[in-house]
Amino acid sequence: MGGAASVGLPPDLIEKAGRRLGIAALVYAATYALAYGSGRVAGDWSAVWGSNAFPQVPDFVAAGFIAASIGIFFFARSGVVTGQRLLDIGLVYEVVAAAGIDVHLAWGDWPEGVVVGGISWVCVWIVLFPLIVPSTTGKAVVASLAAASTTPMLYMVALAGGAPPIGPESLVPMFAANYICAGIAVVGSRMVFSLGSDITKARRMGSYRLVEKLGEGGMGEVWKAEHRMLARPAAIKLVRTGVGSGSGRSGGSGQHRLEREVQATAQLRSPHTVEVYDYGLTADRTFYYVMELLDGVNLEELVKQYGPIPAERAIPILRQVCHSLVEAHATGLVHRDIKPANIFLCRYGQDVDFVKVLDFGLVKRADEQSRGDVKLTEVGAFAGTPAYGSPEGAAGEGDEVDARSDLYSLGCVAYWLLTGRTVFQATSPMLMLVQHINEKPEPPSKLTELDVPAALDEVILSCLEKDKAERPASAEELDARLGAIDVGKTWSADRARQWWERHRPRRVASAPEPSEEIPPQVVKI
Repeated sequence: MGGAASVGLPPDLIEKAGRRLGIAALVYAATYALAYGSGRVAGDWSAVWGSNAFPQVPDFVAAGFIAASIGIFFFARSGVVTGQRLLDIGLVYEVVAAAGIDVHLAWGDWPEGVVVGGISWVCVWIVLFPLIVPSTTGKAVVASLAAASTTPMLYMVALAGGAPPIGPESLVPMFAANYICAGIAVVGSRMVFSLGSDITKARRMGSYRLVEKLGEGGMGEVWKAEHRMLARPAAIKLVRTGVGSGSGRSGGSGQHRLEREVQATAQLRSPHTVEVYDYGLTADRTFYYVMELLDGVNLEELVKQYGPIPAERAIPILRQVCHSLVEAHATGLVHRDIKPANIFLCRYGQDVDFVKVLDFGLVKRADEQSRGDVKLTEVGAFAGTPAYGSPEGAAGEGDEVDARSDLYSLGCVAYWLLTGRTVFQATSPMLMLVQHINEKPEPPSKLTELDVPAALDEVILSCLEKDKAERPASAEELDARLGAIDVGKTWSADRARQWWERHRPRRVASAPEPSEEIPPQVVKI
């Protein structure tokens, strides 16, 4: 018992239990009103009231239990009290509600010598409640015994009021059933709580504990996490090894590659690259890495929710991505999956519109072949997201993918920011790749009502050249060319702050949101 209690339930399961408490209270109120009301109106309980005249004392008592249950429903939904404290209040409600089921005993209006058959509905309530609202074994024992004791206590109230006693042949089975059900409830509570505790243990990632699932993408799941000793929040990504690798290698080899990628990413120090804190393997050999928790929105969702953005805002965003890529490319790393969902726009300290480049999950070293390393991508395979893939990547020429391939993808991102659409439209990933190889893109200015300077059109189209040699030679050069564009007005810090306060008021930090679009894939050519 102590071991389970010491681990406790995961916060998200506690939150769900709190919501279930509210629903249980609402169902109780509706059932109570239906059962009491139908009997009252039909006159089936005329022996209790003596007449059908309204109102009687039992009417007020019944209304009180119904109102209390409805109150618990709204209280659980209000968020005034959350977590374990709400569940503790729920245990008190369990006892009160049990009393409401058998409260008619308190009136004592039964004929002398009556024989009572069957067991009380309190038994059902006692057994079901711990399955809905889990608690530690100790709390479950106290609440279940208290709920079971409401029936004999109400009977004693009736005796004190002058009611005739009921024979032991009826009382013993009725009261004993309550306590038997209380024992069953404790066993059920112990099982449910142990399962929750096992989940808590399973969610421990080294020094981190998973708190809340934030999303799921093509490469895995993202969770909000807490360090057991530090106050620093974090996000943990659980990576499905083998997804998107296209190599057909064993899971162990995939994990080795992921370790190399995370180690390489962790060495990057650009403030515009998401910071990686730690990595490791879970007990079931799932690879995970820990990164900083960010408050904002990725560029995929930014445009979906708020529409295309003006050039004066898009250019600073693109330049910050270049800042991240300059360092990565200088160390020999190619991202290979630059897309709007992997670029996060966030609050960062006192700054807004601050860019973080995420998910170097398909990163490769530019010198892998020259060093004789195993190639990341087979010949004839594409790794990345088809809507933002370079022509050389789309053609399956893995050895030809280099820093300029990332710049092609960044040109696709710029297209998305300014127009709200991808460079090419296709009904399948394969057709999308064929278009990247063969078709010439339209200038962004022709596909949007926003003002796109001719110089920006030119820079974006240069990034989208089929021939790598015709693209900017480096992220540094692209940054300089973007910085030289005259947009006529600037996206000032004041404008940025006003946008954030209007559209994204400050709230509890959230982790990077996985993409809901076509996930990174391996497409055989």
